[in-house]
Amino acid sequence: MWLILAGLALRLLWLVLVRALLSPLHLGEASAAAETLARTGTIADAFAPGSGPTAHLMPGMVVLVGAVQNVFGNSSMAALLLSLWTLALLALTWLLARALFAKAGWRPQALIGGLVLLCLLPGHIVQEAADFRVWEGGLAALLALANLWLIVTLDKRETIHLQPLLLGAALSAFTFFISPTTGLAVDACWAWLALRRLPLRQALAFAGIAAAALALLLAPWMLRNAEVMGSPVLLRDNFGLEIAMANYPGALDPADPRAETLARARAIHPYQNPEVLARLRAAGGEVAYSRQLGRETWAWIAAHPLDFARLALRHYRQFYLPDRWQGGLTNWGAFPTLRIEMIRLVAAFGLLGLAVGLFQRRRFYGLFALYLALAGLPYALVMPIPRYAYVIWPLLAFLAAQLAVETFLTLQRRGRSPMVTQ
Repeated sequence: MWLILAGLALRLLWLVLVRALLSPLHLGEASAAAETLARTGTIADAFAPGSGPTAHLMPGMVVLVGAVQNVFGNSSMAALLLSLWTLALLALTWLLARALFAKAGWRPQALIGGLVLLCLLPGHIVQEAADFRVWEGGLAALLALANLWLIVTLDKRETIHLQPLLLGAALSAFTFFISPTTGLAVDACWAWLALRRLPLRQALAFAGIAAAALALLLAPWMLRNAEVMGSPVLLRDNFGLEIAMANYPGALDPADPRAETLARARAIHPYQNPEVLARLRAAGGEVAYSRQLGRETWAWIAAHPLDFARLALRHYRQFYLPDRWQGGLTNWGAFPTLRIEMIRLVAAFGLLGLAVGLFQRRRFYGLFALYLALAGLPYALVMPIPRYAYVIWPLLAFLAAQLAVETFLTLQRRGRSPMVTQ
């Protein structure tokens, strides 16, 4: 518990030092949409005041933050409550990560080591203490761990009964609603359990219940979008924009990748960008503009498949092992290289630990590999930033700690082995 408290104290100290604990933070489109929802009751103005209704984001976190700001306004009290929310979310994430790997049968030393890395390394501190006030990555990470914990728990049982499967169906549906990319990885993990442990009829019934639960969550959002956006957008309408941001000739070999990325954003992204907003309106609105960018980008991809494959592989690698310059793509400019180096080091050892565990056929490593591989797959199409990859951070930290512990114990055993003499 002292590690949890130390980690929370570190984030709290950071919030005080950057004067963010009691200050409203403007963290991009999510903040803007939540503030508008609090004032007007409409999810709108994600890009700028007056930019209109939006489906640029899933509504879960926007509604939560908007509800707080509806009661307390954009005030110090609202900022404090949202700061406490992120810290509570973080503590639950750490505790649940430990519970997951304890349930998987890991050594106590590895459980402590994983918490040390999660709690005391500030590689993701800006996301953990600030961004996740309004963005969904923190909640998505917690929900992913909850799904994995339940899957591991059920797989260790001799018989899997209906009640926990119903809980799993609801949990997986809610995870997808909060973060569709994380939801896809989680759904694959549930399929891993169902196809291995359930009779075919029961597995199909479970899939049907999960799909029905998801439909109940998505239907109101889709109907809302059909009415206010003019198109029944099922999830988000930003895919064309995101794929265009990451796949174009200038992305192939830029002399300064960070400068090129920011220049691309200035050229086509409408957030706080009057010139691009004018083009968005001329195209027919948010949905039409994103689809237009998507058509242009897919045409370029069709004409340059090898260039696209090269970019996709780079993006997929960056999701797990970000480049140093990507540290500058966060909402806090200090120590970008140091923070990225922390993330890269833990990720490298975590992935190595995963590979070793798979080679040694350790239990549940296949499940963890499935989640990790699929969590990053959608981001091969777009430009991953550190915030997106937080959903794999707890797993990588514990895998790195497990590798360190197993390596130390192996060396210790070898050191104690009697010498063989001829």
